[in-house]
Amino acid sequence: MTSKDEISRDRTAIRCARATMLLYSLASSRTTDTAGEKEGQTRREIEDLKRKLAMEKKKMNQIKLCGLMELLLLVVLRQILQSILVKQRNRASVSIVQLQLLFRPHV
Repeated sequence: MTSKDEISRDRTAIRCARATMLLYSLASSRTTDTAGEKEGQTRREIEDLKRKLAMEKKKMNQIKLCGLMELLLLVVLRQILQSILVKQRNRASVSIVQLQLLFRPHV
């Protein structure tokens, strides 16, 4: 009976070893799958961050463009107002000169 018990123990040991190897290979493949999933998730996060960065850059460029346009409009408005004021001043000075000529005592 000892030989049958030894054979039974050997078979059980072999089954346990095979089961252990199978479990180890399954755990290893899960780790690989998990690593692949994490890598894919990381890539998606990177792509999302790249999109967000591109959108932020676009917003910043729009803000800069709006600021530049505002400055340009202010300069144009200043030039228009200045030309209007200069014309009025010239008209006023011409009127004053004409009045002085009219009321100047004739010699």
